[in-house]
Amino acid sequence: MIKLKKLNFVSLYMLDSSKFVEKFLQNRRFKKARPFLIGDVLDFGGNQGELKKFVKGNYLVVNNDHAPLTNAHCDTIVCLAVIEHLDQAEVFKVFNEFKNILNENGRIFLTTPTKAAKSVLEFMAFFRIVDKENIKEHKHYWSKNEIYALAETTGLILEKYEKFQLGYNQLAVLKHK
Repeated sequence: MIKLKKLNFVSLYMLDSSKFVEKFLQNRRFKKARPFLIGDVLDFGGNQGELKKFVKGNYLVVNNDHAPLTNAHCDTIVCLAVIEHLDQAEVFKVFNEFKNILNENGRIFLTTPTKAAKSVLEFMAFFRIVDKENIKEHKHYWSKNEIYALAETTGLILEKYEKFQLGYNQLAVLKHK
C-alpha cells in the first residue's frame, strides 16, 4: 500500500495548457522525458497526468500539497517545469525525499527554464502569449552549477545535463551515488 506523508509544500499554480505556446512547450518537455520513463513513475507536479500515456509501469501524479511518498519506491521521478515554482530550500527538501523513494538504479528527470529564459518568459507573459500567473509564480531560475549543487547536496549524481529550446530550457538526469 502506498502511504502519503504530508509536508508543508507550497501549492503550485497548475499549468493551463490550453494556450498554444504552453501546450507546445509542454509537448517538447514530454518528448525529452519519454526516453527516461522507465518502470514505475512518480510525476511530481504533473497536472492532470498528461504524461501517463507514455508510461508503461505504474504511474502516480503528485500535485498541490506535494506529499512525497513513504514506504513506496519508484524507478523514475519526473519533475517537468516544477522546481522554478518552489523556494530553493523546499527543492532541497523534496529531492532529499526523492532520494529515499528512488530505487537503487532509478533516475530523476527534471526540466526547468534557464536564467536566460526569465526575460523572454516575462515578455511573453506581458503579451499574454503564456499564462501571466504561471510566470509570476517563478521563484528561482536555476543555473547549471546550482543543479550540480542540488545533486551533490542531496547525495545524488548529475548523470546528464543539456540545454534545449534555444538554450532557454534545461534538463538534468540525476541518480544515486
